[in-house]
Amino acid sequence: MKRSCWIVLLFLLVLTACDATTREARRMVKRAERLADTLPDSTARLIDSVLRMPASFSERERMDMALLQAEALFGDHGQEISPIMDDDFFDDLGNVSTSPELERAAAYYARKKQYGKAAHAALYSGFVQQHYDEKEAAMRSFKEAEEYGKMVDDSLTVALAEYRMGKMLYDDYLETEAISVLKKADINFGSRLGERAYVHNLEAAVYMVLKQFDYAEKCLKESLDYAEQGQTIKAKRKAQNNFSVLYRQIGNYTQAKTCLMGILNDSDLTVEEEFLLYLNLGKTFVSNGEIDSAKLCFHRVERMIPNADVKDEAKISAFGALSRFAESQGDDSLSLKYRESHDNLMYEVMRRSQKQSVFRIQRQYDYESLQNEMNRRIIQRHRIILIISILLLVSFIIIIALQYRQSCLLKEEKEMKQQINALKHDLQKRANTQISEREVSLQLKTILVAYRISQRAKDPKKEWKPLVMLIMNGKDEPFEAARGVMETAYPNLYSTILEKYPDLTETEIKVCLLSCSDLSNAEIAEFLELRINTVNQTRSNLRKKLNLKSSKMKEQLRDRLSR
Repeated sequence: MKRSCWIVLLFLLVLTACDATTREARRMVKRAERLADTLPDSTARLIDSVLRMPASFSERERMDMALLQAEALFGDHGQEISPIMDDDFFDDLGNVSTSPELERAAAYYARKKQYGKAAHAALYSGFVQQHYDEKEAAMRSFKEAEEYGKMVDDSLTVALAEYRMGKMLYDDYLETEAISVLKKADINFGSRLGERAYVHNLEAAVYMVLKQFDYAEKCLKESLDYAEQGQTIKAKRKAQNNFSVLYRQIGNYTQAKTCLMGILNDSDLTVEEEFLLYLNLGKTFVSNGEIDSAKLCFHRVERMIPNADVKDEAKISAFGALSRFAESQGDDSLSLKYRESHDNLMYEVMRRSQKQSVFRIQRQYDYESLQNEMNRRIIQRHRIILIISILLLVSFIIIIALQYRQSCLLKEEKEMKQQINALKHDLQKRANTQISEREVSLQLKTILVAYRISQRAKDPKKEWKPLVMLIMNGKDEPFEAARGVMETAYPNLYSTILEKYPDLTETEIKVCLLSCSDLSNAEIAEFLELRINTVNQTRSNLRKKLNLKSSKMKEQLRDRLSR
């Protein structure tokens, strides 16, 4: 029993040791969940580390980790505006690192009818796809987010998805469809004033492209109002900047300059915001014919171009404006210089975009390769566990079988002792003289039992051997012992058979002698070490030769041999 316990304990220890990596990975995931709201960056890095561990996870666990990582990166953690609304979000994040499982998570959760999670997964997946310019996939993901969000009345997710779709439609010059989607987004945002300010800002931009300046002005006023109520500074500045663009387009340059100068008076402007303001101010001066003022603004812009805090897209716009301004002043060489800078930077941006796409593809490939390698390791480890388990199981079965055999031997030994004791008791009752027929039968059966014992115990104990020999009257063969008992009851029985029936074979003589007792054919066969069919045939031959009846064979034999 102790051996069995040790084997089971060893088996459990092997399983525990092999599963240590997976348990450590699950502990890291729980730690990431606790840090999700306070330290989202740490959560994202932890999940990324877990996904690279050689641990076995179920499909549900992988999808949950992908969604948790996306929530940490793109979720609303008390920011002024949701990251999904922020067009500059990826500028600080660089090459965003999300699990490739995120793109499959929406379908997985929808299949499990967990539509809330499916909506979030589709929204975050679309956001990443849009960043990498995967337009068709992004639009499909946003539509799924809108659909799943409506199923669970998640108006915020629906509104965010509609805002991103509206922006994509605007970028693809589908202004009418963009306006329709943005109006639905505005309704779904409800009391979230900062997000509504962004929606109205984008609506105004669409209306300006459509030359519907009255609607654009209305949207910008609403945007500015929402931004001030929601205390969203970034949305407020966007609205003011778009006001300057609107006024410039309708020829109200004074109002355009006033808007831009009002923003420049703010003390907490970023370098890029200041850069864009001077650029727009220079364009406004050019449109109004104020060349000297335009030169001052463009000179300031030119000095700020090398600044690392200015986005390349803004620099491209600046080089284009500077080239056009130089060309209008008749300075073709300077215009060509700016145009070359514009083209070179645009090429660099395109190359970086391609590099990001390659990075994304490479990351997905690395992830799949890593998963394949992990799967191979896990399969190999499971094979080792299986082999060890089989060996332990076989050992356990062998021990159980040995214990069972030992218990059977002990039981058999106990039975043999009981039989020996019974034989001792029977021997004490044996008479030294004539014995009855019943006693003859009993002694013959006793001899048969002793013979069986001697055959079953290949190496009988010393205390049994003398007793067995005593029961068998010192004979090695059971028939010789039986013959002695029979001749004690029926003196000279064997010699009488030989004299009266000399034509009988040796086997027939032996069967004839034992047939005078109450032994069954099976017991006679055991005494003579013959098959029972042979005994049956021999008795049949005896009945024919001696003219005996089957039903009275024993009585007729005794009668004839006693004369």
